[in-house]
Formats: sequence, structure tokens, C-alpha cells
Amino acid sequence: MIILSSIIIIFSCVISIKETDYEEAVIGRLTIECMTDDKAIRLVLWKDESEDRFYLFLPSWYAKKDKSMTFRYEDWIGVLRLDGETVRNRDVWTDDGNEEIHTLEVYDRKGVCHLESTLQVLTSENLPALFVTVEDRKDLLKFEKFDNKKYIEAGTAIMMDEQGDLLWDERLNKFKVRGNLTATFDKKPFTFSFFKPREVLGMEPALKWNLIANATDGSYIRNKVIRDLAYESVEAYEPQGEYVEVYLNGEYQGLYLLTEAVEIAENRIEIDPENSWFIEMELDFRAREDTTQIITDRGQIFIVHSEDVLTKEDLGIIERRLNDVESALFAEDGISEKSGKALEELIDLESFAEAWLIEELSGDHDIGITSQFAYASREEDSLWYSGPAWDFDGIMGNVNTPMYGVPEALTSIIWMSRPEDNNNQNRWLAAMWKHPEFREIVIQKYCSVFRENYKKELDSGIEEDIRVIRRSTLLDTLRWHTERKDWWFTVPEELQDIKDKKDRQGEDYHCFDTLDEHVAVVRNFMSEKLAFLDKLWIEQRDFCVVEVRNPAPFLDQGYNQTLYYWVERGTALEHLPDYEHPDYSFRGYFDMETGEQVENGYVVEKDCVIEGIWIREVDK
Repeated sequence: MIILSSIIIIFSCVISIKETDYEEAVIGRLTIECMTDDKAIRLVLWKDESEDRFYLFLPSWYAKKDKSMTFRYEDWIGVLRLDGETVRNRDVWTDDGNEEIHTLEVYDRKGVCHLESTLQVLTSENLPALFVTVEDRKDLLKFEKFDNKKYIEAGTAIMMDEQGDLLWDERLNKFKVRGNLTATFDKKPFTFSFFKPREVLGMEPALKWNLIANATDGSYIRNKVIRDLAYESVEAYEPQGEYVEVYLNGEYQGLYLLTEAVEIAENRIEIDPENSWFIEMELDFRAREDTTQIITDRGQIFIVHSEDVLTKEDLGIIERRLNDVESALFAEDGISEKSGKALEELIDLESFAEAWLIEELSGDHDIGITSQFAYASREEDSLWYSGPAWDFDGIMGNVNTPMYGVPEALTSIIWMSRPEDNNNQNRWLAAMWKHPEFREIVIQKYCSVFRENYKKELDSGIEEDIRVIRRSTLLDTLRWHTERKDWWFTVPEELQDIKDKKDRQGEDYHCFDTLDEHVAVVRNFMSEKLAFLDKLWIEQRDFCVVEVRNPAPFLDQGYNQTLYYWVERGTALEHLPDYEHPDYSFRGYFDMETGEQVENGYVVEKDCVIEGIWIREVDK
């Protein structure tokens, strides 16, 4: 019986060895220990499946120090060899820092090779690193529709600066996926909270923090530029953000913007939560399942942020107050038919003018439909104040709605920002512009505050951001290269024919670098927007508005394809879009009032609406 049992055990071991996935058993359980400031940080390799190569991403402090690290794995299962040399558990290995491509092999105990691959070690620069450890990384990142945003992990987080000095080591109360569209991408945005408030990267102490992935923004700077502009231009609270590299359970996640959260709290929006309303404009399909959803008489959609369960009476009071504001907004004289109050007795014109300017200067494709916050005291005669700026990856040319890609236009005054049958429209901010008192504040704030700060961002702020993050953006583009182009809202013209990975044989990871092309789009947008607003508000030149409708069936009519060109009276219209499609021929643009054909070079003397006409080839 003993002999039989021994035979069975030996036979089982043989079968087990034969069925072992050595890549998973050795590489999958391998950790690389990096020591700094008496703190051991453990990293793992990332495999680029498209080229069958492993990468080790080292944090910034390794850029100026010896690249020695300790390998830890269960070497009784298999043996790891680098450049032909055996590296056993707890062995110290040193990379030369020259980004050499090493051979990486895994052998079983009998000397049979089960994996032949390569390893490249890459080091970042200039940035702090955040190391988050959670119990179940796979469940955290698993995402089906929007349900998994409710999945919460606890964990720990360690923040090291770019020199390798420990900034803090904390337990996390919560760590979870955040965002909406961006939460569906492989590079996830996150939110996390501490058990007690703490300072992070020079920002004021607080419990809750966000990690913005900037997955849709190939420049990585759009959110940062607008946050810096808002912070410098607005006296009320505006959330700050700092760049950081993120590792989750040792695996490199890439470059993130770590930001303060938009919330009622100390060092954030400092109002009494028990005596205040805090609301946000929201898209219909997101708000539909929210029990706090409010839809005004004209269809503007809001949700209410509250720690407490709101009663029907509470929601009714908020709805009544919002309808009062809306009535004044859409009244020609600015007087509400519901309360008899003037607009300035219902909202704080100054804070809404600041919010309006931030939207206009950014060219935000979500203006007036989502991520627009406001708050008010529950006292009957209190004013509504505009809340902080938020969510600025779809701006400055990186947009899903073409009109917002035209910098030489006032796009914030367009109420129909989506197709006509879409509930999500820029009703309120467009209506504000019709009121002379509001326009006066907007123009005054642009001339006295925003213009200088906007130009400062354009002249030096962008350059400094790029200096800090350039190396990290390169590593991030490598880490996510197989998906990145699909995430961008708009592909810069220079990158329209960007090669797929399968066409990049023989090229190193620098081939994924598209930063300068994306940053050029931001710079060009800001330069043209600044020049246009100077002409309009400082030089007070006379402009006509040309509305260009593009109902072409082959364009995505799920987004509003109408464009608006502001042309100086008596000058030529230029840059009309020229779409091509094999199944349609373009007849031209025609004035909808006169029937006259309009082409580039047409001299504009008045506001007009023109429409493009296409004919399907089979119908000709």
C-alpha cells in the first residue's frame, strides 16, 4: 500500500510538471524588489503580447542611481536565466541603464526550456510614483458596462518622490474605478480615499482623491492646462492636480494626473452640507437611474449630490428653484415669470461668468450638458453659485462634436450642441449670453484676468508641463500602444496614417511617440482662440456668423455636424470642410435663404446659414 501510494504521488508530480505553465509559474509570480529610503518596493514585469517582449518600468529615482534590484520567485518550480546567466530567488541583478534588450528564458528543473523571450528595462524621469496594493486586482479592473464602478477595494498606498524619498505610506479606505466613458478603457481612471485627511503632493489635506488617466488625450496636458487656468483665475475653490506615475500591485499603469475631488469638504467646497444643495448637470442616460434626477421645464437634466437620502419634498424644492432660474434665463428682460425675480437675484453672475469663460476658452464638447456643478444655500432667497471646473479631456481640438474644434468662434452661445432630437443640449450657458449684464462681466473678466493667465499657459505653462512629463508619456504610450488610437476623440492630421504595431518590425518603443503632434493641436487651438477673442472683445471688430450644416449621410449624425464660422464682415470665408466619400458626390454648399452657391473665398456681409448637398452615386 505504501509503495502504491508513493507511485501515485510520483506519477501525479510528473503529470503536474508536464502541465505546468512555466511562464505563469515563474514570470507570473516573479517580483523585482527595489530598495529606497529603507522601503522595499516590489514591481512586476509587463508583457507586450504584440511583440512577445517583457518590460520592467522603473520609477524616476532610478534615472540617477545604480539600477540594482533583487529578483524574487519560486525557483524550485523553474529557473530564470537572463542573458544566459541563471538568476535565482533573492539574487541581485543590475541593469546597465542603456536600455539593452536582454534575453529572458525559463527552464524546468530538468533543463528543458519552456520560454524564450526578451526583457527591456526602461526608466522614467522627473515624476513621483504612487504604488497601490489591493487584494484583488483582477476583480477591480474587470468592467462590464458601468456596474463595476461600485466594486470597492481597500488596500495600501505608498508615495515616493522623484528622488526616491518616502512621502507617505498609508492604508486606503477605498480604491475603485471611476469615470464614465473612460472607465470602459483598459487604462482605468481611479478614485481613492484615506481614513483621515492628508496632504498629497503639496495639495491641501483631504480624504478623497482622483487619478485621471487622460486616456483620450494624446497630449496628456489638457486637464492640467485648464485646471491651472481656473486655479489662477478664480477666487473660489478650483481643484488642483499634479502628475504622478501609478503602479497597481507592482504593475506599471502609466502616467496619471492626481487631482483633488469636487466635493463638499474642508479645503474643497467649504459650505454646510446640511444647509446646502449641490447639483450637477448630467447626461440623460447616466441620470436616468439616479434617484435624485431633476428635469427642468425646458429639459435641462440635473442630479443632486448628497450624503443623505433626499425626500420628494427636497427634490421638489430644488426643481422649483431651478425652474425659477430657467424662467429668468429665457426671459427677454431677464425676469422670472415664476417669482418675479431678476436673473442676478437668482444666480451669482460672476461665478457663472467664470465658468462660462473656462468652457469657451477650452472648447469643451460637453459644455452645458455634464460636469457642470452649482450649489446654493437652502435659504429661500439664496443665490446659486457655479461650482468648480471639471472633466477637460474633450477640449482644445480633441472633440467628438466638430463645432468645438473651431477656435475662431463663440461656441458657448450655441444651445443645440447635439442633434435636434437629443435631450442633452447646452440650454443654460447659451441662454446666459443673451443677457447684457452677463456678457459685460464675461468680457471684463476675460480682459482683466483670464486673458493674461491663458496666455501664460500658452507661452510657458505647456512647455513646463511637457518638460516634466515627456519621458513618462513615452513609457505610457508604449504601455498602452495597442489601444491608444481608438481612445482619442480626434486623431491629429499628421497621425491619420499612423502605422499599426504589425508594421513596426525592427523599430524600438520610440516609434509610439505622438506627443508633439498632439501638443501642437493644443497650442494651435489656444493661439487661434486667443487671437479671435482679442479681435472680438478688445479690438471690437465686427463679425458675421456663418452656420454651416453638414447633413451628409456618411458623417456620424449622432453628433451635431454643424459648424459655426465667425467671419469679419466684408472678408472672405475660408476653410469650409471638404468631405470625400466613394458612394457620394458633393454638389457644394448653398445659402439656404438665397440658394446661392457658397465656396471658399465668398465675401461675407451678413449672418447666413449654408448647407452642404451630397448625392448618392447610384441616384445620379
